[in-house]
Amino acid sequence: MIKRYLHIILICACCMITGGLSAQQVAFCGESVPMERDFVNYRLMDVIKGHLRHRNFLPALKARSEQYFPLIVPILQQYHIPEDFKYLPIVESGFTNATSVVGAQGVWQLMPATATTLGLDVSDSNDERNELLKSTHAACKYLVQLYNQLHSWTLAAAAYNCGPGNISRNIRKQGSSDYYQLMLNSETAQYIYKIIAIKQLFEFPELYIPEFGYNVFNKTTVNASVFNSGPSIESDKRFRSIKINIGAKSEKATVTTLAAKMQSSKSFEDGQLVSILLLDDLQANGVYIRKQTKLSGRGWLVSNRIYVDLGFGNMVVLCDAGGKKGVTPETLKTGGEVRLQKI
Repeated sequence: MIKRYLHIILICACCMITGGLSAQQVAFCGESVPMERDFVNYRLMDVIKGHLRHRNFLPALKARSEQYFPLIVPILQQYHIPEDFKYLPIVESGFTNATSVVGAQGVWQLMPATATTLGLDVSDSNDERNELLKSTHAACKYLVQLYNQLHSWTLAAAAYNCGPGNISRNIRKQGSSDYYQLMLNSETAQYIYKIIAIKQLFEFPELYIPEFGYNVFNKTTVNASVFNSGPSIESDKRFRSIKINIGAKSEKATVTTLAAKMQSSKSFEDGQLVSILLLDDLQANGVYIRKQTKLSGRGWLVSNRIYVDLGFGNMVVLCDAGGKKGVTPETLKTGGEVRLQKI
């Protein structure tokens, strides 16, 4: 009887662990992306694969974004707009004052008529669409209008691309307000996926490093970081397993922060073992490791930060002393203090 009881407990525990690693909870503006739908999952991964095939531009784009984000995020917050909209200008213009073939201009790619109604001066001598702060305020006013009309940040983002009238007509015609079900023109149908793809690559780069322990794609023998130069990704054979199958932090997840210290290393190459010294006891996935124990994992360089696979899936993440995911090469060289975030 006792053996049977223990067997039932073991089965339940295994089910709980498996369930925790089922599918990543991808979200946009606090609205869940239905990754359980194969069509949505495959389309998002196709867009991400496209970025990875031409990923040489990603380091410069990420560096440029890190200069602009501190300027536009406070303005988004001022208008109570979700922070995920900081990725919209990346898709629109790559944070450049580009001019589209239809006349959209600036980082936010505002059309002349729209910009004028939002209070911007658009003239030959002075085009305020090219002024970052003024155009960001204007774009935020427009996004609030779109949200008040459509009652969804996802639909508001789609309407930013093709206009609220087009979105409203398609909702009435198709009888659905679910962006991921609507049949839209090709550009708008891809638009949200492009924004989410950039968000994924910027916020969860380790998921797309070929040899990282819980990579969403098949592992290969080739070392190549997402944001670093390396062999180009040409063959779809490397993407047979394209479903995201790794759990992610939910809003209700409890995160425990543990202290650790880097073991110094003068140089670093992708795939190199990185060691840390635990300063707190670690318990994860049924494994208990006492403090003052050395823990090692392979590391990859991503936008001048080293991400380390510690062997616990995404349950234990190596962060710098400030809690930011990954550590700098300087921290590795000097053997500085780090943190482990355990979900």
